[in-house]
Amino acid sequence: MLLCVNILALLVREVALSSILTTPSRGCPTCAGKPVDLDVASLAPGEPCGVYTLSCAPGLRCEPPQDEPRPLRALLEGRGVCSNVSSTTATTQVYPAESAPTEEPNEAPCRKLLMKVIQDLDAHLFKSRHDIYIPNCDKSGFYKRKQCWSSLGKQRGKCWCVDVNGLSVPPKTKQQGNVIC
Repeated sequence: MLLCVNILALLVREVALSSILTTPSRGCPTCAGKPVDLDVASLAPGEPCGVYTLSCAPGLRCEPPQDEPRPLRALLEGRGVCSNVSSTTATTQVYPAESAPTEEPNEAPCRKLLMKVIQDLDAHLFKSRHDIYIPNCDKSGFYKRKQCWSSLGKQRGKCWCVDVNGLSVPPKTKQQGNVIC
């Protein structure tokens, strides 16, 4: 009986391991049926990449698709592609700056806090693993409804809802750990 259990366990393990090693890596369309190295610490040329994925291999950089209208969004959603640093081209598209608001935004509460945070930041703070709070202000210098702590790697920072003066208010709903204000 014990021998049968051991044989069954080995068969289940063999099937499980063979299916892991032959599944495509992160939805790669050209990887179908190719073995996947489970110890890979970086992505190869042509593999999909983004802010929350592994880093591209040395000499490669994660680039958004060529004609992407929102390149930062593409990288946040993991729609970039690892490509050679030497083959990448500089961005030539210029985005016009938004016109300044007519009111005095420097006197608004969010803008005041933002200016203080920027003045107090030291370069070594960005190298530390501590959370950073930078207020999310609108064009008029008041608080946007959703405020968040900085993210750390693949972990998003905690978010909460506030009114225009920065006072905490309850969220409308919570969906999978994400607050909707």
